[in-house]
Amino acid sequence: MVKKLKRNQKNQYVLIIGSSNMDLNIYSERLPAPGETVTGGIFKQFLGGKGANQAVASVRSGASTIFIGKVGKDAFGDEMLVRLTEEGIDTSHVIRDLREASGVAFIMIDSSGENMISVAPGANFKLSPNEINAKSELIKNATSLVIQMEIPIETINTALEIASEEETIKILNPAPLKPISREILKNVDIIVPNEGELFRLHSLLELEELTITGKEKIIQASKDISMFGVKTVITTLGSKGCLIYNGEKDQATEVPAFKVKAVDTVGAGDCFNGVLASKLSQGENIVNAVKHATAAASIAVTRKGAQESMPYFNEIKERYIELNNQINKLESKH
Repeated sequence: MVKKLKRNQKNQYVLIIGSSNMDLNIYSERLPAPGETVTGGIFKQFLGGKGANQAVASVRSGASTIFIGKVGKDAFGDEMLVRLTEEGIDTSHVIRDLREASGVAFIMIDSSGENMISVAPGANFKLSPNEINAKSELIKNATSLVIQMEIPIETINTALEIASEEETIKILNPAPLKPISREILKNVDIIVPNEGELFRLHSLLELEELTITGKEKIIQASKDISMFGVKTVITTLGSKGCLIYNGEKDQATEVPAFKVKAVDTVGAGDCFNGVLASKLSQGENIVNAVKHATAAASIAVTRKGAQESMPYFNEIKERYIELNNQINKLESKH
């Protein structure tokens, strides 16, 4: 169960702790096989990084948003901060690294919107637990906290431990997935993996092998992971929507996707997580927050780029109404 918001707090905000990258994208008809060169692509440069993407999604969907990360003292770092500040995000807590370059991602996208990504994390991997400890009051006072895994695991652990001292809603997006200790999970309220990450995490935690398939496999994996203290597991399923598992109620809820033609899926998961945190901080219940996040992601995949693709409040509201109507029609048929 998600904790109640601190209604007496004057300045409710979403806090995103994570990465900021420069995305160097090549769009081509298909992705190359190992050792193969595919020519004829189009190159574009975008701002990205899971943390920064989620911050843009959060602020555009109506939440006051603060971003903590680490970027290089270079041209890419300068551009990242200028653009995030222009979005209305508080970047005053971003740290500049004098030795490491800003993070860079090389991304290849095919004609169906599928992608392959290689990341040089640079300064992102230098964000230390000590630097996070220095921001402890900011973390404790946040309404919602979102963390991904493009920063050191020790830093993630420190931030979650600090947030657990107060009523902050703690959201972990385990991407890109790496080993997570059971100790970290006990400080997580909501974990948001995609289907592949869910099953890989289940395996990394050395849980009993799953022999079932389909929706029941997702539910069982979610149930097993929730045993470590995670209250809610939200598994994103791309064009199939997502599945919410409430560990305290042992209850699964499906939210279908809004059908669209995907152009670029880069940043879709980040859009989902940023809007989820935003809507929870605005007082929505978990199911409605997930519906808003699903609606937002269905818009983001129809646009190129990561941060540039994030929809705005009114767009999300309109799509949310359409998605709700779609869900109501499906339920009335049953």
